[in-house]
Amino acid sequence: MKKTIRPAISGDIFKQFSDLLFTNQEAGITHNPFDQELREMTGIEQGDPDSLQKSLDEDYPGKVGRLAKDDLRNAKNLAIVNVTLSCRAAIRGGVMPEIAFSLSDTLIQKVEESNDIHTVHELMTALKYQYAHMVADIKRTQKAGGIRQENYHVKRSKDYIITHLHGRLSLSQIAEALSLNASYLSELFHRCEGISITEFIRKQKLGRAQNLLMYSDHSYSEIASCLGYSSQSHFGRQFKALTGMTPRRYRELYGVTHLKTDGR
Repeated sequence: MKKTIRPAISGDIFKQFSDLLFTNQEAGITHNPFDQELREMTGIEQGDPDSLQKSLDEDYPGKVGRLAKDDLRNAKNLAIVNVTLSCRAAIRGGVMPEIAFSLSDTLIQKVEESNDIHTVHELMTALKYQYAHMVADIKRTQKAGGIRQENYHVKRSKDYIITHLHGRLSLSQIAEALSLNASYLSELFHRCEGISITEFIRKQKLGRAQNLLMYSDHSYSEIASCLGYSSQSHFGRQFKALTGMTPRRYRELYGVTHLKTDGR
């Protein structure tokens, strides 16, 4: 029988903890109130940017924790903690985990690259609002479609689609991966979401394409290929049907980086 290992906190850590607690209590220093943090995270989880703003603007006793001796490292550690909490709040609010985690990863890397405390704080705050707006968009869509609570199997299928968006996806592939009957999943998805699973895949792929056109220098053929389109022309037709413009025109209007041309 395998022995369970339960690592214990060392005595020197407990000593440091006791010293800190004693020093703070003698000086009347307390941490920020926990209920303020709850209000802040609830603003994100409920998709309520105004409530989030009120929470961030609150005047309360206490200070943020000291997480490093160096000021910049301390600011980065605090930002990472806040980003992590905000990410989980967004997921509870309905943002698909893969999307929320990837955005969190990106922000934390940006925080690590920064050499300015003010920039670190701005990045952290901007992400909180971004998550709140993402949840708000989801709730608006659900309300418009009459969706009250997401079905467990539908949620699993959507998570699978987002995770495997780069490549070809089919109903049978998704159903097999989730150990569900394809016809049952198709009917369930349409009943809960108001659109077919194929249409959901198409919208997600084209949404990812819009993001790549705006923020990357990948060529049109590269984008079409990585998203599982049979050809660049097929990708272009579907993209225009959704946005009313060609991928090239979309990048010209909204792109923030230079395109790596492929001759078309």
